[in-house]
Amino acid sequence: MGGKKKDDLTKSGEEIVKKRGRGGKENFPTVIPSNTKKEDVKRIMGNLLQWYELPKAVSDEEIAERLKMFFTVCFENGEIPTVEKMSMALGYDRKTLWAWETGREGSTPVRGNLIKKAKELLASFDAEMVTEGKINPVTYIFRAKNYFGLQDKQEYVLTPNNPLGDTENPEEIQQRLLDSLPEDDKNKD
Repeated sequence: MGGKKKDDLTKSGEEIVKKRGRGGKENFPTVIPSNTKKEDVKRIMGNLLQWYELPKAVSDEEIAERLKMFFTVCFENGEIPTVEKMSMALGYDRKTLWAWETGREGSTPVRGNLIKKAKELLASFDAEMVTEGKINPVTYIFRAKNYFGLQDKQEYVLTPNNPLGDTENPEEIQQRLLDSLPEDDKNKD
């Protein structure tokens, strides 16, 4: 290592961090922010465990009933409904719900429509929360793109057309061009 001792390297690294004003936990924050209270963690885990412990909703009728129960409980308890929590309430992962929503494996027309409608409710909830300043716009953008199909792109439809029309005869094209010229220009020929 070029003759430098480990302590010297550590000191030089600490000096760089001091100069730049960051490092350690500032570069790699903990998973749970320091301002999160244990009561919040317990409350959120308790809310999630109630869904985790339920059996899978199997039939379309069970899925419809479980979705109604999920949204009602979230409303009554003041919980934030999310796609992740809704998936857990139904007893499936998010990929399975996506498959149902898009008519793939395990889907039925009823089931697909139930998931689409539930996700529209979640999307509407998130949109209301962001417009009222209750959730971070970056969080909303992430969720809207990943769960609700919003995109940051513009599409352009280019329709090729011939400005000279359908005519391919060179004499006809020449005559049309001559006819479109002002009278003074025609007389010059």
